[in-house]
Amino acid sequence: MALEAKGIPTVTLISCSFCTLAQAVSSQLDYPGLPIHLLPHPLGHRDLDVVKGRGRDATSEVARILTTPNDVLAAEFAEKIFPLPEHAVAR
Repeated sequence: MALEAKGIPTVTLISCSFCTLAQAVSSQLDYPGLPIHLLPHPLGHRDLDVVKGRGRDATSEVARILTTPNDVLAAEFAEKIFPLPEHAVAR
């Protein structure tokens, strides 16, 4: 958020297990439009090819976020609802 405040575009790459926490914290820090790209959980996979594939899968959305004007992103991500982590959903 410090980089965004200086006009440097950023994107937060986070797994679904921590996404709602990231939104809550960014909102408390008066940055409710934090650009977030959701990655599969867990991030730490033993198979390096899986990790590389997840990175490749994220590139087009990360590029879109980094090249979209901040005001457009703020509106998009302030209203975005991410799924709750699997372990937080009643079964």
